[in-house]
Amino acid sequence: MKCKIALVRDGSAEPGSRSIDEDAARWSEILRESDDPTMREAFHAWQAQSPQHAQAYARADAARRLAELLADEPQMQSLRRETLGRVARGAAQRQRRQRGWAIAASVMVFGLLGAIGLNLGNSWRMVGDARDALAGNVYRTGVGQRESFVLDDGSTITLNTDSRVSTHYRDGLRAVTLERGQALFKVAKDRSRPFVVTAGGRQVTALGTEFDVYLSPRAFEVTLLEGRVTVTRAAKAAATASAKPAAPAASLAELKPGEQFVALAATAPQVRAADVRRVVSWRNGQIVFENERLEDAVAEINRYSQRKIVLADAHLASLKISGAFNTGDTGTFVEALTDYFPIEQDSLDNDDIVLKPRAPDAPLRG
Repeated sequence: MKCKIALVRDGSAEPGSRSIDEDAARWSEILRESDDPTMREAFHAWQAQSPQHAQAYARADAARRLAELLADEPQMQSLRRETLGRVARGAAQRQRRQRGWAIAASVMVFGLLGAIGLNLGNSWRMVGDARDALAGNVYRTGVGQRESFVLDDGSTITLNTDSRVSTHYRDGLRAVTLERGQALFKVAKDRSRPFVVTAGGRQVTALGTEFDVYLSPRAFEVTLLEGRVTVTRAAKAAATASAKPAAPAASLAELKPGEQFVALAATAPQVRAADVRRVVSWRNGQIVFENERLEDAVAEINRYSQRKIVLADAHLASLKISGAFNTGDTGTFVEALTDYFPIEQDSLDNDDIVLKPRAPDAPLRG
């Protein structure tokens, strides 16, 4: 049986529910107003609880910035007054100011922008243009895909499976946001414009270099192939796309070629030596494991295929595996496991694969 696990906190319901969106809107407002390190750590903990939290925050923050871009429009001002009045009346009746404030943030970010789409009529094109300006140039790949893109300055981005980046080039700064997945950046040299990649609440800054950034709900990793990069906490977001960049935060690490910065959800960040060949093997359509826990290897294999592998027994997670596999070739990976370990497989109705310990009386393969 396949189980669905939902993270519930303080009444937050299923992904996409209003309570998750309210939390996301509230965090967007808090981080806009405060640079408090304790508050930012609390935000990272909330964001790491679920991919849906990170997605909801991305929607909320983009919507808030879009609202700020359109703040001077007469229709926006009218809707803002109407919405704030409605929220204020509701908050007075509830007697819980914090809850009312969270709902106000959610309504202003989500409901107000939805109303704009319904009331601006022919001006909706302007909203679309503003949204595109915020998003910048967007590059993405689907599950199992990888693709390279050449940017205006000659820099190259190679995206791994199920990844998305957006670029915001302007005078004095080449800004890139890795929204999800993994990207290899080969940066064209330009000392007058640093190349800054923002991902997972951190920034990687380079002038001319090559490095890999991987972002997942569990981890943030930067691996340097050549050149030099610094890793910092993400600077406070600018109010508009045309605003000057904020002052850089204190450095978390400065990497040398062959080094990797790793930040896991439950441990302190660290810099360690990296097996660069393994890290970027995905460029050639391969995944290389060396004495890897089976749980982690399965998670990596699952990134490249719609057909997922499920471990039915927790004892299997700690088995160690080494080998090289083609990305997306789930069948060969499973076949290797059942050949070399006391494991057998079943299929679910959706074609996912379940791995479980082989029965004692089951015949050995091969």
